[in-house]
Amino acid sequence: MYFALKRRGLKKKGEVYEHSLFTAKNKLFKQEDFVDEIKHFYTDLINLLVKDGKEKLHVFDSNGLYLATKKIGINNPKAEQIQIDNEMRMRWNREVDRAIVSGVSETEIQQIKKEYITDRIRESGDVFGSQPERLGSIIMTAVTALALLISKVMDKARELSAKFFEKETIQLVAEPSEGRMVQIIPQTDKVQTQEKITHKEPIANSLAPKRELQPPTQTTEQKTPQIPPKPVMSAEAAAYPKLLKIYKELNRQNRIIFDAERERNELEIERDSLKGFAKLTKKGELQSRIDRKNEEIDLLKVGLSGIVKRYCYQNVQEFYRIYRKSYNAYIACREQVTKWEKTYGDDNQKKDKESVLERLRNPPKKTADYQQQGTLKGKDRGAR
Repeated sequence: MYFALKRRGLKKKGEVYEHSLFTAKNKLFKQEDFVDEIKHFYTDLINLLVKDGKEKLHVFDSNGLYLATKKIGINNPKAEQIQIDNEMRMRWNREVDRAIVSGVSETEIQQIKKEYITDRIRESGDVFGSQPERLGSIIMTAVTALALLISKVMDKARELSAKFFEKETIQLVAEPSEGRMVQIIPQTDKVQTQEKITHKEPIANSLAPKRELQPPTQTTEQKTPQIPPKPVMSAEAAAYPKLLKIYKELNRQNRIIFDAERERNELEIERDSLKGFAKLTKKGELQSRIDRKNEEIDLLKVGLSGIVKRYCYQNVQEFYRIYRKSYNAYIACREQVTKWEKTYGDDNQKKDKESVLERLRNPPKKTADYQQQGTLKGKDRGAR
């Protein structure tokens, strides 16, 4: 047996027959920063080969506004619990989408997430231990807190829009009378200026002999300034009209959700105010209507993220960040274009051409000074 192994080229008894090809583990590979960097690197590398924008991969930001859902494996004994938790997480994510569309700042959403979800999960783990079933109730409290903040923001926005509309109507009513006054005032000014000129004419004639003849001005050719090129819109600014359509579509969907929630709240108030025999007969009917309205609201909230994903955006937060950048670039470009048109636009050039043509058609007449000076010269010659 030993000689047979030797013939095959194997090691002898007692010799080392296995070598470690790996060195000591580098601690860098276990750090979160390195793992996150590698995730982003390989995700971007894979996305270069993906042509369809809807199929591109994304790295989830654990410190962001949204909550990550868990994957349910095959034959997982906790599949039901994970599915319930995922539904609660998706409910929070839908509420975050609506908060961004409603105008709630990201810092306020992040504060609610930290106070009502992150901190309370940590406290629950310290007090009750590992109890995953408590996650649903924690997330629901956070969702209600965020919904209250959204309703406050929406109410304020409606109040401001109503006040702005009232101011506009007042201005529209006041404008016709102001316009009449503007037309009357310039006429009085013209009369006064004409009167002043008639009084000053003899003073100019008395001082005429003291003036000296001015030599005719020589026309010098002015160098035409070089016109800089007209500002061109960048890619971000050019994308603004398309993004504006998506923005309006999101706001329209959000208004529908707000109206549906108001109807649901009215039904809940009606249900709670029932008394006596009506409490037994109408309560079930009102509760079923409330349940149907809640299902409708959930579907409408899903529609917010669906609108954004239809245009190949990951979520509402990503779309709004791109929209704000595009809006700022568009406004800056419009300001540059208006400045360029004021200084170098076609209207300015037309005005300059018209003024030159008018001067050529109507040459300046000899002033009274030249005529008076001519008469004085003739008198001097006669005296001599």
